[in-house]
Amino acid sequence: MSKISQFVGFKLGKEKYAIDIMVIEEILRKTEITPVPKAPDFIQGIINIRGRVIPVVDLKNKLNLGMVDDSQTSRIIITNIGGKKVGFLVDEVDEVLRIEKDIIEDAPALAVNIDSQYIKGVAKTEGGMVILLDITKIFSPFEQKQFNSF
Repeated sequence: MSKISQFVGFKLGKEKYAIDIMVIEEILRKTEITPVPKAPDFIQGIINIRGRVIPVVDLKNKLNLGMVDDSQTSRIIITNIGGKKVGFLVDEVDEVLRIEKDIIEDAPALAVNIDSQYIKGVAKTEGGMVILLDITKIFSPFEQKQFNSF
């Protein structure tokens, strides 16, 4: 019997991605994001959630895939990465996926147009291919230090 992991599936454009449910704290409708002067390009701004200031990253922009559209389906996925809360703006949150470890394949280098260091693998599901992101590796050590100012 293979081990099953749970992921939250979401869309960036038409592509399906997912991140491990264990790093996710909550999912919010897109709310007012306050821009921060001189913040890195991929940081859209900050939000206030129950008295906590949380930086919001446009995940599409961070992965060099454009910008998240401002629409009714846009969501902010609040994660906990190394004890720091970070929000990721995505085009749409899809579903919770239960994926068996043995169906996760390494991502073919040419088939994916984002940096492979961020990718845990690719899963073939009934709904199509899903790129599994390792959200803990998405920021360089320098970028992680920049988050300490929030």
